[in-house]
Amino acid sequence: MDVAVVVTADHGHVTVSATDMVPLPDNILELLEYACVGVHGKGRHGYMHCRAGLQPLLRWRWRDNPELYNNFLLLTAEEAIEHGLFGPECVRLEVRPRLGDFVSISLNSKTLVTALDVEKFQQTCQCQGAHGSLLPEEMSIPFVLLRP
Repeated sequence: MDVAVVVTADHGHVTVSATDMVPLPDNILELLEYACVGVHGKGRHGYMHCRAGLQPLLRWRWRDNPELYNNFLLLTAEEAIEHGLFGPECVRLEVRPRLGDFVSISLNSKTLVTALDVEKFQQTCQCQGAHGSLLPEEMSIPFVLLRP
């Protein structure tokens, strides 16, 4: 019997080393109700829910922080939707609140993390696989075909 084997995935991965982990600074955290960031992918495309009325200040502080500004694109959720980052279809009304006010997108191997992630992974120097941003390695889909 002849058998073909196809191996693929829904996305690629990048390696995030301890030096690539960027904790959100306190002057950003104090403006947030919640930040969905972390080592295993979430930090490659973080979602931030701002405290009411503080969105302009968050954007200003982001631009004023070279580590954030040079390594992460900051878009409002509406800008991300307009650019089609969530697909060609309209974002469903029941999903929209989960997006928060801002989406941060990594431009390189840097990844937004929590203070707990920094403590856990930087002390052990563990590298982590991550995905969900704009590097070719993340956007290219692995594909292997073995034919008989």
